[in-house]
Amino acid sequence: MWQGAEQEYAAGQHPIRLFEALGRKGIYIFKQADSVPRAFLVNGGLCYIHSNLFEVCTPECRNPLEAVAYDKASEAYARLASWTHEEETGERVHLYKTNIAYDPKGEQPYTTVGSHENYLVERRAYHKNLHLLVPYLILRQVFCGAGGYVGSRYMVSPRTIFPKTVYSEVSSDYPLMSTRDESHTGEEYSRAHLVNGEGARSEYTTFLKHAITGYVLKAVEWEHLRTVPELNDPIESNKAVSMNLDGDWAVPLIDGTTMKVTDYLNSYYLEAVEKVFADAAPREHDRFALREFKWVLEKLDEGLIASLDKSIEWVIKMRLAEGELGELGIEEGLDLDSAKTAAMFQYTAVTDSLYEELVERYGLKTVVQESDIEQAFTRPPKKSRGELRVALAERFKDKVKTISWSYLKVRPELHMYPFEFNTLDGWTPEKIEGKIAEIESRLR
Repeated sequence: MWQGAEQEYAAGQHPIRLFEALGRKGIYIFKQADSVPRAFLVNGGLCYIHSNLFEVCTPECRNPLEAVAYDKASEAYARLASWTHEEETGERVHLYKTNIAYDPKGEQPYTTVGSHENYLVERRAYHKNLHLLVPYLILRQVFCGAGGYVGSRYMVSPRTIFPKTVYSEVSSDYPLMSTRDESHTGEEYSRAHLVNGEGARSEYTTFLKHAITGYVLKAVEWEHLRTVPELNDPIESNKAVSMNLDGDWAVPLIDGTTMKVTDYLNSYYLEAVEKVFADAAPREHDRFALREFKWVLEKLDEGLIASLDKSIEWVIKMRLAEGELGELGIEEGLDLDSAKTAAMFQYTAVTDSLYEELVERYGLKTVVQESDIEQAFTRPPKKSRGELRVALAERFKDKVKTISWSYLKVRPELHMYPFEFNTLDGWTPEKIEGKIAEIESRLR
Protein backbone atom coordinates (compact mmCIF):
# COMPACT_ATOMS: atom_id res chain seq x y z
CA MET A 1 0.00 0.00 0.00
CA TRP A 2 1.41 3.40 -1.00
CA GLN A 3 2.00 5.48 2.08
CA GLY A 4 4.00 8.31 3.58
CA ALA A 5 4.63 10.28 6.75
CA GLU A 6 4.69 13.95 7.68
CA GLN A 7 6.70 14.99 10.73
CA GLU A 8 6.62 18.38 12.41
CA TYR A 9 9.74 19.18 14.44
CA ALA A 10 9.76 21.62 17.32
CA ALA A 11 12.61 23.90 16.31
CA GLY A 12 12.66 27.06 18.39
CA GLN A 13 11.37 30.50 17.51
CA HIS A 14 12.82 30.90 14.00
CA PRO A 15 12.51 27.65 12.01
CA ILE A 16 12.62 29.63 8.76
CA ARG A 17 16.35 30.06 9.34
CA LEU A 18 16.76 26.28 9.44
CA PHE A 19 14.71 25.92 6.26
CA GLU A 20 16.93 28.45 4.48
CA ALA A 21 20.11 26.84 5.83
CA LEU A 22 19.07 23.43 4.48
CA GLY A 23 18.43 25.01 1.08
CA ARG A 24 22.02 26.24 0.95
CA LYS A 25 23.17 22.62 1.05
CA GLY A 26 21.71 21.96 -2.41
CA ILE A 27 19.03 19.66 -1.00
CA TYR A 28 16.09 21.37 -2.69
CA ILE A 29 15.22 20.45 -6.26
CA PHE A 30 12.52 23.12 -6.50
CA LYS A 31 11.49 26.09 -4.40
CA GLN A 32 8.89 28.53 -5.63
CA ALA A 33 10.04 32.05 -6.38
CA ASP A 34 7.62 33.54 -3.83
CA SER A 35 8.39 33.87 -0.13
CA VAL A 36 6.52 30.71 0.90
CA PRO A 37 8.99 28.41 2.73
CA ARG A 38 8.16 25.22 0.83
CA ALA A 39 10.51 23.12 -1.27
CA PHE A 40 10.71 19.64 -2.79
CA LEU A 41 13.75 17.59 -1.80
CA VAL A 42 16.22 15.51 -3.77
CA ASN A 43 14.57 12.33 -2.49
CA GLY A 44 11.15 13.40 -3.78
CA GLY A 45 9.86 14.47 -0.36
CA LEU A 46 8.90 17.94 0.82
CA CYS A 47 10.19 20.39 3.42
CA TYR A 48 8.29 23.44 4.63
CA ILE A 49 7.42 25.62 7.61
CA HIS A 50 3.97 25.07 9.09
CA SER A 51 2.62 26.81 12.21
CA ASN A 52 6.17 27.87 13.11
CA LEU A 53 7.35 24.25 12.95
CA PHE A 54 9.98 22.70 10.69
CA GLU A 55 8.19 19.95 8.76
CA VAL A 56 9.49 17.20 6.49
CA CYS A 57 7.32 14.82 4.43
CA THR A 58 8.56 11.58 2.96
CA PRO A 59 7.91 10.87 -0.71
CA GLU A 60 5.32 8.25 -1.62
CA CYS A 61 6.60 4.88 -0.36
CA ARG A 62 5.43 1.46 -1.56
CA ASN A 63 5.50 -0.34 1.77
CA PRO A 64 6.14 0.17 5.50
CA LEU A 65 9.80 -0.83 5.32
CA GLU A 66 10.44 1.83 2.70
CA ALA A 67 8.45 4.32 4.79
CA VAL A 68 10.77 3.72 7.76
CA ALA A 69 13.89 4.36 5.67
CA TYR A 70 12.47 7.64 4.36
CA ASP A 71 11.24 8.63 7.82
CA LYS A 72 14.81 8.22 9.12
CA ALA A 73 16.04 10.21 6.11
CA SER A 74 13.64 12.99 7.16
CA GLU A 75 15.35 12.99 10.56
CA ALA A 76 18.68 13.35 8.75
CA TYR A 77 17.39 16.37 6.79
CA ALA A 78 16.36 18.03 10.05
CA ARG A 79 19.77 17.25 11.53
CA LEU A 80 21.56 18.69 8.49
CA ALA A 81 19.50 21.88 8.74
CA SER A 82 20.60 22.30 12.36
CA TRP A 83 24.26 21.56 11.63
CA THR A 84 24.34 23.97 8.70
CA HIS A 85 22.73 26.74 10.75
CA GLU A 86 25.31 26.17 13.48
CA GLU A 87 28.20 26.25 11.00
CA GLU A 88 27.00 29.58 9.64
CA THR A 89 25.96 31.34 12.85
CA GLY A 90 27.58 29.53 15.77
CA GLU A 91 24.09 29.05 17.20
CA ARG A 92 22.92 25.48 17.87
CA VAL A 93 19.21 24.77 17.46
CA HIS A 94 17.85 21.36 18.41
CA LEU A 95 14.99 19.76 16.47
CA TYR A 96 12.67 17.56 18.47
CA LYS A 97 10.66 14.69 17.03
CA THR A 98 8.29 15.13 19.91
CA ASN A 99 4.52 14.95 20.14
CA ILE A 100 3.90 17.44 22.92
CA ALA A 101 5.59 20.72 23.76
CA TYR A 102 5.05 23.70 26.00
CA ASP A 103 2.83 26.27 24.32
CA PRO A 104 5.11 29.15 23.24
CA LYS A 105 2.14 31.52 23.26
CA GLY A 106 1.35 30.68 26.87
CA GLU A 107 -2.35 30.29 26.05
CA GLN A 108 -2.41 26.60 27.03
CA PRO A 109 -0.04 24.48 29.12
CA TYR A 110 0.86 22.35 26.07
CA THR A 111 0.71 22.34 22.34
CA THR A 112 1.00 19.36 20.04
CA VAL A 113 3.64 18.66 17.42
CA GLY A 114 2.12 16.47 14.76
CA SER A 115 3.13 13.26 13.05
CA HIS A 116 0.62 12.41 10.32
CA GLU A 117 0.30 9.28 8.21
CA ASN A 118 -1.03 9.05 4.67
CA TYR A 119 -2.21 5.90 2.90
CA LEU A 120 -3.57 5.53 -0.63
CA VAL A 121 -7.01 3.88 -0.35
CA GLU A 122 -9.91 3.06 -2.62
CA ARG A 123 -12.24 6.03 -2.23
CA ARG A 124 -15.65 4.36 -2.02
CA ALA A 125 -14.72 1.63 0.46
CA TYR A 126 -12.77 4.00 2.69
CA HIS A 127 -15.27 6.82 3.06
CA LYS A 128 -18.25 4.58 3.77
CA ASN A 129 -16.37 2.60 6.43
CA LEU A 130 -14.56 5.22 8.51
CA HIS A 131 -16.35 3.96 11.63
CA LEU A 132 -14.55 0.61 11.35
CA LEU A 133 -11.20 2.35 11.87
CA VAL A 134 -12.07 4.43 14.92
CA PRO A 135 -11.50 1.75 17.62
CA TYR A 136 -8.28 0.66 15.93
CA LEU A 137 -6.84 4.19 15.92
CA ILE A 138 -7.50 4.44 19.65
CA LEU A 139 -6.36 0.96 20.66
CA ARG A 140 -3.22 0.84 18.50
CA GLN A 141 -1.44 3.18 20.93
CA VAL A 142 -0.63 0.14 23.10
CA PHE A 143 1.83 -1.02 20.44
CA CYS A 144 2.79 2.24 18.70
CA GLY A 145 2.34 4.98 21.32
CA ALA A 146 5.38 7.22 21.60
CA GLY A 147 5.24 7.76 25.37
CA GLY A 148 6.05 10.89 27.34
CA TYR A 149 5.17 13.12 30.25
CA VAL A 150 2.20 15.41 30.64
CA GLY A 151 3.14 17.35 33.74
CA SER A 152 4.60 14.73 36.06
CA ARG A 153 2.45 11.92 34.66
CA TYR A 154 3.84 9.46 32.13
CA MET A 155 1.40 8.46 29.38
CA VAL A 156 1.42 5.78 26.69
CA SER A 157 0.46 8.44 24.14
CA PRO A 158 0.73 12.09 25.23
CA ARG A 159 -1.13 13.24 22.14
CA THR A 160 -4.35 11.77 23.54
CA ILE A 161 -4.86 14.89 25.65
CA PHE A 162 -5.59 16.94 22.51
CA PRO A 163 -8.35 15.34 20.34
CA LYS A 164 -11.76 16.99 20.67
CA THR A 165 -13.59 15.01 18.02
CA VAL A 166 -13.30 11.82 15.97
CA TYR A 167 -13.66 13.35 12.49
CA SER A 168 -12.98 16.87 11.28
CA GLU A 169 -11.54 18.81 8.37
CA VAL A 170 -10.30 21.42 10.85
CA SER A 171 -6.88 20.74 12.36
CA SER A 172 -7.59 22.89 15.42
CA ASP A 173 -10.07 20.23 16.58
CA TYR A 174 -7.22 17.70 16.72
CA PRO A 175 -9.41 14.94 15.25
CA LEU A 176 -8.48 11.28 15.17
CA MET A 177 -9.07 11.32 11.42
CA SER A 178 -8.97 14.21 8.99
CA THR A 179 -11.84 14.12 6.50
CA ARG A 180 -10.21 16.59 4.13
CA ASP A 181 -10.38 14.87 0.75
CA GLU A 182 -7.09 15.30 -1.09
CA SER A 183 -6.13 12.21 -2.99
CA HIS A 184 -3.22 13.61 -5.01
CA THR A 185 -4.16 10.85 -7.47
CA GLY A 186 -7.16 10.02 -9.62
CA GLU A 187 -10.80 10.16 -8.56
CA GLU A 188 -10.85 6.43 -7.83
CA TYR A 189 -8.59 6.92 -4.83
CA SER A 190 -8.51 8.93 -1.64
CA ARG A 191 -5.92 9.71 1.00
CA ALA A 192 -6.42 8.22 4.44
CA HIS A 193 -5.02 11.13 6.43
CA LEU A 194 -4.50 9.88 10.00
CA VAL A 195 -3.63 12.68 12.37
CA ASN A 196 -3.69 10.99 15.78
CA GLY A 197 -0.32 9.30 15.35
CA GLU A 198 2.97 10.15 16.99
CA GLY A 199 6.50 10.36 15.70
CA ALA A 200 8.84 7.73 17.14
CA ARG A 201 12.61 7.45 17.03
CA SER A 202 12.21 3.66 17.22
CA GLU A 203 12.34 2.14 13.73
CA TYR A 204 10.54 -0.95 14.99
CA THR A 205 7.62 1.08 16.37
CA THR A 206 7.28 3.12 13.17
CA PHE A 207 7.42 -0.05 11.09
CA LEU A 208 4.66 -1.77 13.08
CA LYS A 209 2.49 1.35 12.99
CA HIS A 210 2.69 1.73 9.22
CA ALA A 211 2.52 -1.99 8.48
CA ILE A 212 -0.45 -2.95 10.63
CA THR A 213 -2.39 0.23 9.82
CA GLY A 214 -1.91 -0.45 6.11
CA TYR A 215 -3.14 -4.03 6.51
CA VAL A 216 -6.20 -2.88 8.48
CA LEU A 217 -7.03 -0.37 5.75
CA LYS A 218 -6.67 -3.14 3.17
CA ALA A 219 -8.94 -5.38 5.26
CA VAL A 220 -11.61 -2.67 5.14
CA GLU A 221 -11.12 -2.20 1.40
CA TRP A 222 -11.39 -5.93 0.71
CA GLU A 223 -14.42 -6.30 3.04
CA HIS A 224 -12.66 -8.64 5.43
CA LEU A 225 -13.61 -6.22 8.20
CA ARG A 226 -17.33 -5.55 8.13
CA THR A 227 -18.28 -4.79 11.73
CA VAL A 228 -16.63 -3.92 15.05
CA PRO A 229 -18.09 -3.21 18.51
CA GLU A 230 -18.69 0.51 18.92
CA LEU A 231 -16.88 2.27 21.75
CA ASN A 232 -19.08 4.15 24.18
CA ASP A 233 -16.93 7.31 24.27
CA PRO A 234 -14.00 7.17 21.84
CA ILE A 235 -12.33 10.40 22.98
CA GLU A 236 -12.41 9.47 26.67
CA SER A 237 -11.31 5.89 25.93
CA ASN A 238 -8.39 7.34 24.01
CA LYS A 239 -7.22 9.17 27.14
CA ALA A 240 -8.02 6.37 29.56
CA VAL A 241 -5.94 3.79 27.69
CA SER A 242 -3.03 6.23 27.55
CA MET A 243 -3.09 6.86 31.30
CA ASN A 244 -2.98 3.18 32.19
CA LEU A 245 0.58 1.87 32.47
CA ASP A 246 -0.34 -1.43 34.11
CA GLY A 247 -1.34 -3.19 30.88
CA ASP A 248 -4.82 -4.23 31.98
CA TRP A 249 -6.49 -2.03 29.37
CA ALA A 250 -10.22 -2.36 28.76
CA VAL A 251 -12.67 -0.10 26.96
CA PRO A 252 -16.40 0.44 27.56
CA LEU A 253 -18.64 -0.50 24.65
CA ILE A 254 -21.88 1.17 23.65
CA ASP A 255 -23.86 -1.93 24.70
CA GLY A 256 -22.80 -1.41 28.32
CA THR A 257 -20.12 -4.12 28.45
CA THR A 258 -16.36 -3.73 28.45
CA MET A 259 -13.73 -5.46 26.37
CA LYS A 260 -10.05 -6.02 26.93
CA VAL A 261 -7.96 -4.05 24.45
CA THR A 262 -5.79 -6.98 23.38
CA ASP A 263 -8.89 -9.16 22.96
CA TYR A 264 -10.43 -6.48 20.75
CA LEU A 265 -7.31 -6.18 18.59
CA ASN A 266 -6.96 -9.95 18.29
CA SER A 267 -10.62 -10.75 17.65
CA TYR A 268 -11.38 -8.09 15.08
CA TYR A 269 -8.32 -6.43 13.55
CA LEU A 270 -5.77 -9.26 13.64
CA GLU A 271 -8.34 -11.74 12.34
CA ALA A 272 -9.19 -9.41 9.44
CA VAL A 273 -5.50 -8.83 8.64
CA GLU A 274 -4.88 -12.58 8.49
CA LYS A 275 -7.66 -12.85 5.92
CA VAL A 276 -5.86 -10.21 3.83
CA PHE A 277 -2.68 -12.28 4.02
CA ALA A 278 -4.60 -15.38 2.93
CA ASP A 279 -5.90 -13.55 -0.16
CA ALA A 280 -2.65 -11.77 -1.08
CA ALA A 281 0.96 -12.65 -1.80
CA PRO A 282 2.78 -11.22 1.23
CA ARG A 283 6.47 -10.41 0.96
CA GLU A 284 9.04 -11.20 3.62
CA HIS A 285 8.68 -7.80 5.32
CA ASP A 286 4.90 -8.37 5.49
CA ARG A 287 5.34 -11.78 7.10
CA PHE A 288 7.87 -10.27 9.51
CA ALA A 289 5.45 -7.47 10.46
CA LEU A 290 2.62 -9.92 11.15
CA ARG A 291 4.86 -12.19 13.25
CA GLU A 292 6.09 -9.26 15.29
CA PHE A 293 2.60 -7.87 15.76
CA LYS A 294 1.40 -11.20 17.14
CA TRP A 295 4.42 -11.37 19.44
CA VAL A 296 3.83 -7.85 20.77
CA LEU A 297 0.13 -8.51 21.35
CA GLU A 298 1.00 -11.72 23.19
CA LYS A 299 3.40 -9.88 25.52
CA LEU A 300 0.86 -7.12 26.13
CA ASP A 301 -1.89 -9.66 26.78
CA GLU A 302 0.29 -11.44 29.34
CA GLY A 303 1.19 -8.15 31.04
CA LEU A 304 4.88 -8.61 30.17
CA ILE A 305 5.36 -4.96 29.23
CA ALA A 306 8.99 -4.87 30.39
CA SER A 307 9.88 -7.44 27.71
CA LEU A 308 9.12 -4.78 25.07
CA ASP A 309 11.76 -2.32 26.30
CA LYS A 310 13.87 -2.82 23.19
CA SER A 311 10.93 -2.71 20.78
CA ILE A 312 8.07 -0.33 21.54
CA GLU A 313 8.72 3.39 21.88
CA TRP A 314 6.57 4.12 24.93
CA VAL A 315 8.15 1.23 26.84
CA ILE A 316 11.69 2.21 25.77
CA LYS A 317 11.16 5.78 27.00
CA MET A 318 9.50 4.64 30.23
CA ARG A 319 12.56 2.52 30.98
CA LEU A 320 14.77 5.50 30.22
CA ALA A 321 12.86 7.79 32.59
CA GLU A 322 12.18 5.31 35.36
CA GLY A 323 15.30 3.16 35.34
CA GLU A 324 18.23 4.60 33.43
CA LEU A 325 18.47 8.21 34.59
CA GLY A 326 20.84 7.28 37.36
CA GLU A 327 23.24 5.77 34.86
CA LEU A 328 22.87 8.59 32.36
CA GLY A 329 23.18 11.25 35.01
CA ILE A 330 20.90 14.10 36.01
CA GLU A 331 21.87 17.62 35.10
CA GLU A 332 22.83 19.67 38.13
CA GLY A 333 20.02 21.83 39.46
CA LEU A 334 17.13 19.71 38.09
CA ASP A 335 14.62 18.00 40.32
CA LEU A 336 13.59 14.45 39.39
CA ASP A 337 10.43 15.42 37.49
CA SER A 338 12.30 18.03 35.45
CA ALA A 339 15.09 15.53 34.78
CA LYS A 340 12.58 12.99 33.43
CA THR A 341 11.03 15.56 31.12
CA ALA A 342 14.48 16.65 29.95
CA ALA A 343 15.41 13.02 29.21
CA MET A 344 12.30 12.66 27.04
CA PHE A 345 13.25 15.71 25.00
CA GLN A 346 16.88 14.62 24.72
CA TYR A 347 15.74 11.22 23.42
CA THR A 348 13.44 12.81 20.81
CA ALA A 349 16.01 15.35 19.61
CA VAL A 350 17.29 14.20 16.22
CA THR A 351 20.20 16.58 16.85
CA ASP A 352 21.29 14.66 19.96
CA SER A 353 23.02 11.27 20.02
CA LEU A 354 21.13 9.78 22.99
CA TYR A 355 18.81 7.58 20.92
CA GLU A 356 21.68 6.18 18.83
CA GLU A 357 23.65 5.52 22.03
CA LEU A 358 20.72 3.55 23.45
CA VAL A 359 20.51 1.51 20.24
CA GLU A 360 24.15 0.53 20.69
CA ARG A 361 24.04 0.08 24.46
CA TYR A 362 20.83 -1.91 24.80
CA GLY A 363 20.31 -3.33 21.31
CA LEU A 364 17.09 -1.46 20.56
CA LYS A 365 15.48 -3.14 17.56
CA THR A 366 16.03 -1.67 14.11
CA VAL A 367 14.53 -2.75 10.79
CA VAL A 368 16.52 -0.91 8.10
CA GLN A 369 20.21 -0.71 7.27
CA GLU A 370 22.25 2.48 7.28
CA SER A 371 22.70 2.02 3.52
CA ASP A 372 18.88 2.05 3.12
CA ILE A 373 18.70 5.40 4.94
CA GLU A 374 21.58 6.85 2.91
CA GLN A 375 19.82 5.92 -0.31
CA ALA A 376 16.54 7.35 1.01
CA PHE A 377 18.36 10.60 1.76
CA THR A 378 19.66 11.06 -1.79
CA ARG A 379 17.14 9.37 -4.09
CA PRO A 380 13.38 8.80 -4.41
CA PRO A 381 11.96 5.26 -4.30
CA LYS A 382 12.84 3.51 -7.55
CA LYS A 383 10.37 3.78 -10.42
CA SER A 384 8.10 5.94 -8.27
CA ARG A 385 6.36 9.25 -8.93
CA GLY A 386 9.05 10.82 -6.74
CA GLU A 387 11.62 9.97 -9.43
CA LEU A 388 9.42 11.67 -12.02
CA ARG A 389 9.15 14.88 -9.94
CA VAL A 390 12.91 15.05 -9.52
CA ALA A 391 13.47 14.47 -13.23
CA LEU A 392 10.93 17.17 -14.19
CA ALA A 393 12.52 19.69 -11.83
CA GLU A 394 15.98 18.98 -13.23
CA ARG A 395 14.91 19.07 -16.88
CA PHE A 396 12.69 22.16 -16.87
CA LYS A 397 14.44 24.19 -14.14
CA ASP A 398 13.73 27.89 -14.71
CA LYS A 399 10.55 27.18 -16.68
CA VAL A 400 8.83 25.68 -13.63
CA LYS A 401 6.24 27.76 -11.82
CA THR A 402 4.92 25.04 -9.47
CA ILE A 403 5.58 21.40 -8.70
CA SER A 404 2.99 19.56 -6.65
CA TRP A 405 2.69 15.91 -5.66
CA SER A 406 0.70 15.19 -8.82
CA TYR A 407 1.21 18.00 -11.34
CA LEU A 408 3.65 20.46 -12.85
CA LYS A 409 2.91 24.03 -13.87
CA VAL A 410 5.26 26.04 -16.03
CA ARG A 411 5.36 29.81 -16.28
CA PRO A 412 2.05 31.31 -17.45
CA GLU A 413 3.57 32.80 -20.58
CA LEU A 414 4.57 29.29 -21.67
CA HIS A 415 1.51 27.27 -20.72
CA MET A 416 -1.51 27.97 -18.54
CA TYR A 417 -2.62 24.41 -17.75
CA PRO A 418 -0.98 21.94 -15.35
CA PHE A 419 0.69 18.77 -16.60
CA GLU A 420 -0.77 16.01 -14.43
CA PHE A 421 0.81 12.75 -13.34
CA ASN A 422 -1.58 10.82 -11.09
CA THR A 423 0.07 7.42 -11.47
CA LEU A 424 2.37 6.53 -8.57
CA ASP A 425 4.15 3.46 -9.90
CA GLY A 426 5.99 2.27 -12.99
CA TRP A 427 8.04 5.41 -13.68
CA THR A 428 10.89 3.70 -15.49
CA PRO A 429 13.57 5.85 -17.17
CA GLU A 430 11.80 5.25 -20.50
CA LYS A 431 8.41 6.31 -19.16
CA ILE A 432 9.92 9.40 -17.53
CA GLU A 433 11.57 10.40 -20.81
CA GLY A 434 8.24 9.86 -22.54
CA LYS A 435 6.51 12.22 -20.11
CA ILE A 436 9.21 14.83 -20.58
CA ALA A 437 8.89 14.53 -24.37
CA GLU A 438 5.10 14.92 -24.09
CA ILE A 439 5.47 18.12 -22.04
CA GLU A 440 8.13 19.53 -24.37
CA SER A 441 5.89 18.82 -27.37
CA ARG A 442 2.91 20.59 -25.78
CA LEU A 443 5.08 23.56 -24.87
CA ARG A 444 6.23 23.87 -28.48
